Amino acid sequence: MATDVTQGMDAAHRQIRRRMVVARTSGAGLIETFLVVAIATVLLVRGYLWATGYPQVGGDGIHVAHALWGALLMLLGFIVVFARVGLPAMRLAALLGGIGFGLFIDEIGKFLTSNVNYFFSWALPIIYMVFVVLVVLLAVWRRHMRIDHRTALANALSLSDVALWDPAAGDQRQAVLWLLSQADQSDPLVTALAARVQQAESTLGGYRPTRLQRWRMGVTDWYGRTAARPWFDRALVAVFATLGVLGLIATGFTLADRAQLDLGTADWLHLISSVGSAVLIVVGLFALRHSRLQAYRWFARAVLVDLLLTEVFAFFVSPGWGVLVVFIDLLLLVSLRFAIAREQA
Repeated sequence: MATDVTQGMDAAHRQIRRRMVVARTSGAGLIETFLVVAIATVLLVRGYLWATGYPQVGGDGIHVAHALWGALLMLLGFIVVFARVGLPAMRLAALLGGIGFGLFIDEIGKFLTSNVNYFFSWALPIIYMVFVVLVVLLAVWRRHMRIDHRTALANALSLSDVALWDPAAGDQRQAVLWLLSQADQSDPLVTALAARVQQAESTLGGYRPTRLQRWRMGVTDWYGRTAARPWFDRALVAVFATLGVLGLIATGFTLADRAQLDLGTADWLHLISSVGSAVLIVVGLFALRHSRLQAYRWFARAVLVDLLLTEVFAFFVSPGWGVLVVFIDLLLLVSLRFAIAREQA
């Protein structure tokens, strides 16, 4: 009997410990921001160093490696998370942490070689594999994440600071209300918070928003008006079809410049990732006939493949062009994430 009681208590304690860690529903997006910013930082740093002849910061025997600046930015990201509450702080931390991690891992060759060799031949493949593993783990986690009553309520509470006080956070209020609909409806806290958010939706209209909030609301209204135009879907098809074709053409020219198509491993991976990105765009174009939201998601996947895979290989051939494409990809990804959030709302 005593053994059964002990086993039962141990099982209860394990359950409590497991339930103390609650998944953040916005975590996947934050991690994706971190990874995109980190890989963009690596490419931008390599492009800048290539264009400027690899300058060094310091003198008199002292060299300030940019890994130190990366550590400082990651520290600032931690401080923001520790000191501030809410999703805006998490987004800032993801941005600072991504830049910092990119600056840090870019110098991995120095940490793996006895002669502190930044140009270690395995450095970039190792960096690439780190990001691929992280992207795969993120995809697996995103696919298997489940929202139970407790997770829904905890995330609604974490978003309520913005939802209750930001006049421009209508999308956050809708997210909180949706999360509360997934929570235990018998919990008095759920009904009270839902009523408070609904009240905020009607009363915040009387507050004068800040300049940044007015800009956000203006962009949101502009997207709503533009997306309702009859030509919008046709323009979307034209833009992404053009991007897919141009990506394949650019890849073809790049590979053709190689010694009579004497392709190495990186060249083949470049070609495969370019074709993969184009295929995802085609899938998105077909999905657009049924759901604009699904099309946006396929387009975002295509941009991620191009940013995290194709441009890594293209950068080895043409650093200057690679930096330009990185900026275009980042602009597209930010625009698509905004559009996805508006379509979901």
